[in-house]
Amino acid sequence: MPASSEPLLNYDILLEVAYLADRRTCASLMLTCKALNKAAAKSILRPLSGRITLWTDRDVALLLRFLHADPSRFQYVREIDISLELMSPYTNDDVERLLDGLRRMERLDTLGILHAEITLESSVFFDGVARLTKIRQLELQGAEDFACGLLSQMQADLVSIHVDWLPRDSDDDFYDYRYHPVPLLAKWTATLEELTWEWYTYPTALPEFTQVYPKLRRLSFLSDSFPHIAPFIRAYPNLVRFTVRTQCNIDDGIDPDSLTQQLRDRRAVNIQSQRDQGGGKTVTWTHLEELVGSVIDLYALGLTCRIQRVHIDDSVSSHWDLEFPVYEFLPAVLEYAQPRHLKVQGDSMLLIHPSHGLTTLLRSGSCAEHLESLVLDFNFPDEDSDIVTALSDLADSLRRLPLRRLRLRLRITILDRSDSTPSRYHEMPEPQEAVAFISTIENLDLEAYVRDLVDALPSLEDAVVCAKGEQEDEDANECLVTRTAEVVRVRRLGPEYADREMYEWSD
Repeated sequence: MPASSEPLLNYDILLEVAYLADRRTCASLMLTCKALNKAAAKSILRPLSGRITLWTDRDVALLLRFLHADPSRFQYVREIDISLELMSPYTNDDVERLLDGLRRMERLDTLGILHAEITLESSVFFDGVARLTKIRQLELQGAEDFACGLLSQMQADLVSIHVDWLPRDSDDDFYDYRYHPVPLLAKWTATLEELTWEWYTYPTALPEFTQVYPKLRRLSFLSDSFPHIAPFIRAYPNLVRFTVRTQCNIDDGIDPDSLTQQLRDRRAVNIQSQRDQGGGKTVTWTHLEELVGSVIDLYALGLTCRIQRVHIDDSVSSHWDLEFPVYEFLPAVLEYAQPRHLKVQGDSMLLIHPSHGLTTLLRSGSCAEHLESLVLDFNFPDEDSDIVTALSDLADSLRRLPLRRLRLRLRITILDRSDSTPSRYHEMPEPQEAVAFISTIENLDLEAYVRDLVDALPSLEDAVVCAKGEQEDEDANECLVTRTAEVVRVRRLGPEYADREMYEWSD
């Protein structure tokens, strides 16, 4: 290359740019020289640039043309999503060309099939995918009978499976034995390490299965009913992380008293099922390290084992009527788990409820005597935002703990008066009230608060406290004012606190 044409940045820097850039920038870099042509092409196909998604005939044609221009590019495709829904009408030859491309992707790790029931209607595509042997992660979205059939015929040694079943009408009480993951995925008992199962309706009776998945470590369930836990304890004895989320909207006509009784009944069944009827021995998970879910989800599970990390996520509380007494279930969850690391996010009543809030529970040795790390993120409705008292009461509770690390964020949500619809919390405040809320936050001496905490807790090494005033909005709340203070004696950067989802606020 002539000296006058040499780039201002050296090639090492440009290669790094290509590695981190978006696809449009990479396409421009490909035109500069042979070295960047290969590097940028590789970056375009890497997961860092976003998963490749094929929605239309044009998407397929462009991808295959790009790959065939330099066949070495096939090896750089790691993840791909495919839907045939918008490609119709298509011929078997069209599908075969796509499958030929998939077979050439020797390092393809993750295959996602979108609109699975429509996409898998193509017998050519169905059979071709079933014969792929090199993929390790399979994701099926919009699954039903065709997806069930594919799982029974797949030849790949899968280590991760994510199935999003088509939701059933809540009035159907539909349960199909074939869709239960324990028997359905039996061919992967020796390889499966991670499983996500969405919108599956659990049976009302306690099922029994014989399959065991010794390598499965991570399990996630989203459903419209509360699961029986015993089949999963037996099938996944070495589980490390369990996430559960039940979508049940009591505004749809479910009686709160009836739902409360369902919760208590399912919890009782789950607790009893963890006891060996022969000798009274408790049979539960011995390796479970992390549990994630809402208060009612974790209550209904009825787990009797100790759990190091508990993440209580009630931030989607719009699914629950505010009068529903979710707070009364919190003590039972914490008394069983006795976590070392606790993260709680949701409505302020989880913190300040006089009988069941965290401020009260943290004073109980049975709930918090082992607590080392605490991440709290609470939303205060602006009609009752006495965060000064809340902070003071919490500080009094924290002084009793062996706490090493604290993240505390309190949000005051101020209603947007341009919206004529009253909030689910209360009537709209007068403008001067909103000003008063902002003034309260601005006048908080959080620096002194954190210093006092550190002085009172010799074990506390790393503390960050934040107060935010937010304007309610349909899309995303607008931040009006933020106050933050921190004190760091020791910043632990090792693997113990590397999981930001557990040890930092979720934005």
